[in-house]
Amino acid sequence: MDIFISAIVIFSLLPFLVIRNTKSYFLFTVLSIFAIIIHGIYLFGPSIIYLILATYITSTAAELVSLKTRFNCFGIKYSYALGHRMFTSKVNILGVYPLEISLTWVILKYISFNMALIIILAFSIPYYFLIILTPLILVSIDLVIDPIAVNIAKMWKWEKGSGYFGIPGQNFLGWFLVGLASTYAFSFIGVDRQITPNILFVLPIIFYFLILSYFRLLFRIDKVKAILGALPAIFWTLLSTIGLFTLLLK
Repeated sequence: MDIFISAIVIFSLLPFLVIRNTKSYFLFTVLSIFAIIIHGIYLFGPSIIYLILATYITSTAAELVSLKTRFNCFGIKYSYALGHRMFTSKVNILGVYPLEISLTWVILKYISFNMALIIILAFSIPYYFLIILTPLILVSIDLVIDPIAVNIAKMWKWEKGSGYFGIPGQNFLGWFLVGLASTYAFSFIGVDRQITPNILFVLPIIFYFLILSYFRLLFRIDKVKAILGALPAIFWTLLSTIGLFTLLLK
């Protein structure tokens, strides 16, 4: 195995070792961002930094507008539990938005972008569909993590919910639109080099699956809703896995 690939794999596993030993979600997110930058530059070139920046800026702007003004990008008013044990940095942007959440947006968006790209390449789908497919995959994982964060971890709360674990449906539309905006912005720049099949594409799929595995916690609350909510993410996981094997075996 290429020494650079080995180094990227090791560095990608480091955040999980750190959070297991330190319980610091802030360190986990920071190390994950560094791993993403290294992984992204190796596969796509330096221009991938623009995707990271576009994601950070659009998601942070959407969250701050929703938290600090009457206009809500996610439909219903919500607030973060700023003293939560997961927000270990104690840094709250404008006093309302935990830094860890802003970094988590980047991590989830980068994973979704990779999975969408694999599907596009493997099944010969026109490249411009990447703009739509990336936020769809992003929303599918939010169908799992948002109910867990609200109902189990108590990281934030909504003023008014819906029948789906108390999460308003407008939230998922907001996630799609925010994800769409940053992907669309990045489409004007694109990647620096021709993308070729690489075993490193398996890392985003694995990490996506690890997040998806937490759906078992929702299963204890409501089996039917948990299964329905996890189906889109399961579909994208299987499709991207099949796509990656297809590309690697060509």
